[in-house]
Amino acid sequence: MAETARTTRPAIRAPMAPVAAALACGIVAGRYAPVGAYAWLATAAAAVVLAVATFRRPAFRAPAMGAVLLAVAALGAAHFRLAYFAVADDDLSTYAPARGRIFATIRGQVVTVPQGVRRADLIAGYRPEPRTAFVLQAEHVQTGGDWQAVSGRVQVTADGVLDALRAGQRVELVGLLSRPRPPDNPGQYDWSAAARAHRVTTAMTVGAAEGVIVRDEAPLPWYARAYWHVRAAARQHWSGCADEEPGQLLNALVLGERHPALRELNRAMVRAGIAHFLSISGLHLGIFVGIIYFLCRLATMERRAAAWVVLAVLAAYLVLAEARAPLLRSAVMAACLCAAVILRRQGSMFNALAVAAVVLLAMDPVQLFDAGFQLSFTIVAGLILLHRHIRYAMFDRQLRRRGLMVFRREHRVRRWWHFVALSRAMDVAAVIVTAALAAIPLTAAHFGLFSPYAPLLGVVVFPLVVAVLVPGYVSLALQWPMPNLAESLARLAGQAATLLARVVDAFSALPGLTIPLRPVPWWWVLLCYAALLAVLAARRTRWRWTTTVAAVLVVGAATFFTQRAAGPPNGAELHLLAVGDGQCAVLRTPSGRTWLIDAGTRSGYDAAERVLVPFLLDRKFPAPSGAFVSHANSDHYNALPGCRTLGAPQDVYVNDYFGASDGLDAPSFLLRLLREDGSRIVRLRGGQSVRLDDRTTAEVLWPPADLPGETDPNDRSLVLRIVCDGRSFLLPGDIDSLAQGRLLASGASLRADVLVLPHHGGWRATLPAFVRAVAPRVVLCSAGREPRPPHAAGADAARFYAELRASGRFHGTPKNGWICVRLGPDGVSVRTMR
Repeated sequence: MAETARTTRPAIRAPMAPVAAALACGIVAGRYAPVGAYAWLATAAAAVVLAVATFRRPAFRAPAMGAVLLAVAALGAAHFRLAYFAVADDDLSTYAPARGRIFATIRGQVVTVPQGVRRADLIAGYRPEPRTAFVLQAEHVQTGGDWQAVSGRVQVTADGVLDALRAGQRVELVGLLSRPRPPDNPGQYDWSAAARAHRVTTAMTVGAAEGVIVRDEAPLPWYARAYWHVRAAARQHWSGCADEEPGQLLNALVLGERHPALRELNRAMVRAGIAHFLSISGLHLGIFVGIIYFLCRLATMERRAAAWVVLAVLAAYLVLAEARAPLLRSAVMAACLCAAVILRRQGSMFNALAVAAVVLLAMDPVQLFDAGFQLSFTIVAGLILLHRHIRYAMFDRQLRRRGLMVFRREHRVRRWWHFVALSRAMDVAAVIVTAALAAIPLTAAHFGLFSPYAPLLGVVVFPLVVAVLVPGYVSLALQWPMPNLAESLARLAGQAATLLARVVDAFSALPGLTIPLRPVPWWWVLLCYAALLAVLAARRTRWRWTTTVAAVLVVGAATFFTQRAAGPPNGAELHLLAVGDGQCAVLRTPSGRTWLIDAGTRSGYDAAERVLVPFLLDRKFPAPSGAFVSHANSDHYNALPGCRTLGAPQDVYVNDYFGASDGLDAPSFLLRLLREDGSRIVRLRGGQSVRLDDRTTAEVLWPPADLPGETDPNDRSLVLRIVCDGRSFLLPGDIDSLAQGRLLASGASLRADVLVLPHHGGWRATLPAFVRAVAPRVVLCSAGREPRPPHAAGADAARFYAELRASGRFHGTPKNGWICVRLGPDGVSVRTMR
């Protein structure tokens, strides 16, 4: 019963919490309020003057504190604007064009560990050669004239595997310089914003490994060389002790380095709701600090001396590990608690958390908007505020029974089991459940996922993570004084990492592991945490059950409101997505149903994961009812398997030759995969039609049933005319000269209001006549670059493309990104991403 009373202790001392809250509010205001940095600095100065003038007067103590908080908020806003929106006059971005790329030569220093980039493992598709990615601190640039001194960071992607390249080296790069490209489609991840948040203002593509030249002049100082050597040695420590994925998993858990080899494992952990175990956080650093403190106490060191040792070892560890927000937050909190021990003061976890927030935001205010930063601080705050209450709610009966237990001296083992072992197990279970509950709103906002298994899977994964961390940390410490023992411990940690990876892979087989969510607004996230705080505040009142039920109902209603599907359009809508070299079109009919018309790319990434599924969720469209695949080139269908996360399409329409006589394995595999998911495969030929709803029909104009077996797969493409209320889209797939010529010679009507250029706008001698026969009001093109004629095509081809662009009816995904064309009662309307 005494333990029950302790769970109701109120009030957590945290004098730095208002400062941290004010700083965070100021940073938010600095990002969204249209006020310049100098105006914010003037506000901060005025607030400081007001605070100084009123602080010594007891009657004005509260206004003085308010003025101090206002000054902190204004300084945070100014700091953010200077860090995020301002660049130096000599920044490299001033040499990069606003659009497009220029040829440039850059000299600078490699500031991140070069990592190999492995492209998506698609079921079928085009797989480019591996690449190497790193960040360079630019020092000089040449764009055709003399060398110019510059500053700023550039994200470099070089073709090939650069095994000899190391962080800290000075290099010369020859390639194409550009600015980070904003997203091309709604819902797509904004890489340009992510680059800006990391102070990266430009990007460079190096077309060959020979374009990266390591320079010998101006070597690094001895301390810089020693720093990079120690970091490289620590990372290579695991390479010979485990396979690639377990070894990189050890690096991620012990040193915080995220390697591309962990991409699939990281995705699996995100889907399972346990991704926070992969980053160095309070759990990892708590084990590390606990080991050091235990060894110090075991050596009979007194508490203050042990705290000094922990601080010294912690500083050394920060040099080796990746400086990410969860690690820095945990390190600052640990340093605050060590300082409390050294100064003989009572420590406060919540105040240490506030101090960590102030320190990290003062160092880099932009990270307030980073998912890792938000999750790290929210989870820890949830643990501090909710752990005791959730522990009591989960184990109320066991705690009450244990309070009545009395053991004799000879029953020491049973007493240890009930009062120590079970208590620690309950603590761990409560911590994991609390962390999962605290992370749900932010996980939904940042990743669009909800995993109902997250608390249970966290309990399963926790002992495996501990089994990796304990020998991993000890092995790292013994790497230089006792290398043989260190290798044995590293192999033990590698075996635990292998088991952890296999367990996480096994989670993928669980039914309903992940529920995809449509985007949730930030007011929903704040509402969830406000409801949680309301329940916490009412826990000791007679209104606790009423408050709990009301909070659940409010959050449930808000969730239903944010997850409802978009209403049906007035007419048919065609959404042409920008997927590079490929085609992906989404058709919406007046009934609100969604259809896919081709879905693939040859650009080397998973178009379903990066473009199509985020687009459908962002637009709140229902799962596709069916899909049309024009022909057997994978840049028109390799995104279909990834769409199964939203549900397999009920019907998939292909031509008579798809997977039957093409002589290709990938189409047959795709059909088998779709059949296993319950999709019905329907083969179409010219003259048939498909009723999409009571106002929309898909007419099949091509191919006929009598094409020779040696016909190119492009000329076997389905040619679809989507007709809705008398207006139509024409989507001819990749038909070439043969199909275009025979359609023109047939005399059949090809007219449509909207035409998607065949074969990504590639030149064929029959193309001008084909476009004239369609007579479209709007012409669309899905391609990796603007269509242009080959040099041997002659003046007629160049004139055709020039007239098409000048007509004002042409829209292409390379320039415009996402294109939406609506056939409504008032005619044809077009919207584009840019």
